[in-house]
Amino acid sequence: MSDARADLRAYYEAEAGLRSRGELSERRQALVDAFAAMLRAEGRASVVDFGCGPGRDGERLVAAGCTFVGVDLAHGNAALAHERGLVGVQASVDAPPLRPGSIDAGWSMSTLMHLPGADVANAVAAMAAVLRPGAPLMIGLWGGDGVDLVGELGIPGRRRLFSLRTFARNRELLATAGTIEWSEEWEPQPGEWPYHVFRLRTAGGTGPVRT
Repeated sequence: MSDARADLRAYYEAEAGLRSRGELSERRQALVDAFAAMLRAEGRASVVDFGCGPGRDGERLVAAGCTFVGVDLAHGNAALAHERGLVGVQASVDAPPLRPGSIDAGWSMSTLMHLPGADVANAVAAMAAVLRPGAPLMIGLWGGDGVDLVGELGIPGRRRLFSLRTFARNRELLATAGTIEWSEEWEPQPGEWPYHVFRLRTAGGTGPVRT
């Protein structure tokens, strides 16, 4: 495990131990709910959350009728997801322990900016590989002006990498794993970075999985 990956895991194990993750913003709630509604309209039932954290998005997806599995680098986060009644497994997003082509849809929020640009294409390819042909994959990540920051942002003594790529660069990297059918850049709140949201469609089909 690289030093950056070890630092990242240590940070989120510490955060899980502190139970310090905040609640979902209204905009994030709306995004989850809209995604769940789209899945219902397409006849899709199962969702994998790459970088699930303590399962806040998953709880909302399950409430909307989805079958959920979360993948997180930190064992502590997987355990917190279990406490919410969710299926959570400890693993890296670039090596999810799931059967190829077995899940109807993918979700990943605030995760891929912790990977350097050179690793993103492989990670997104691994994420897409466990999804069915034509599956939607929603990805959100913090962005910026192309600066990499490594620092104690959140928990003193725990370091994380933030690779704050431009919207165009994130789009370029994510497009290697599928067709980007929708994207949006959220204006930053005071003291925050801009947030980039992309919905990809994996190769091999589009639209509903059944009628």
